[in-house]
Amino acid sequence: LIMAHHDRAGLARLIEALLPPGAPDLVLVHVDARSSLRADLATNPLPPDPRVHVLADPIRVIWGHWSQVEAARRLMAAALKQGCDFAHMLSGVDWPAVDRARILADIEAAPAGTCFVEAMPMVQEDRMQGYRLDTRWLRLDPQRDRLAYAATWELRRLSRLGQGLADRLGLLRSRPFGAWHKGSCWWSLPAGALAQAEQDLRQLLASGRLRGTVCADEHALPTVIAHRFAGLIAPNRRYIDFPPGASSPRALTRDDLPAIRASKAWFVRKVDAGLDPFFLELP
Repeated sequence: LIMAHHDRAGLARLIEALLPPGAPDLVLVHVDARSSLRADLATNPLPPDPRVHVLADPIRVIWGHWSQVEAARRLMAAALKQGCDFAHMLSGVDWPAVDRARILADIEAAPAGTCFVEAMPMVQEDRMQGYRLDTRWLRLDPQRDRLAYAATWELRRLSRLGQGLADRLGLLRSRPFGAWHKGSCWWSLPAGALAQAEQDLRQLLASGRLRGTVCADEHALPTVIAHRFAGLIAPNRRYIDFPPGASSPRALTRDDLPAIRASKAWFVRKVDAGLDPFFLELP
């Protein structure tokens, strides 16, 4: 399952790496509905391959917004409809670090039903328990969108005032699946957990509970998996490097190869052929 919004060449390379000739797997792609990549694919589709499915009903994805959860849920629903044993959620700037046989061997060596997902309890719960009025505008460019950017700071101030009042009145937002957990939104799940998580996320989205939250994609799925499958959680087998204080992981380079190979990761993110095409040597 791939969430993509730019870099057609990179997406094509990733699909080719995941689906060499004769591979029995499927690739499902959600392309941000408002992205230039979506417009490009509308007029110039990817080469035909019955193993590749680009979702026909994508959503416009906004960074830090609940729309990221809905995009993931649509991929999950499509995977369940197609039929799968296991699903791996990737971004368009991910890359496999090991071959398919290694991934299968690791899955088979783990207890049946193991969910490879990060789920840290009660980390940054304020993202989910507060209500932010500016969640549709979290990544405005202060140079290009000066007035709108200034307006978002006013919305944040009003959000703090509202949250302070709610706290004094003891008005707490619900925790429908218990304490919120946090984790990377890149995971690998067996079909049973995938089906349960898709159902829970669909209900969570329909309830409106994710409105006003920040980065719900890093909390919603980890929380439902922790709630439903607490004894079957294992590391998500991704190699990702978040510099201190950064909101996005850094692009990896050849200098990271020793750490990647020592990490036992299945996938790495993020990669950039324009910066360093070292990843083409993997797996």
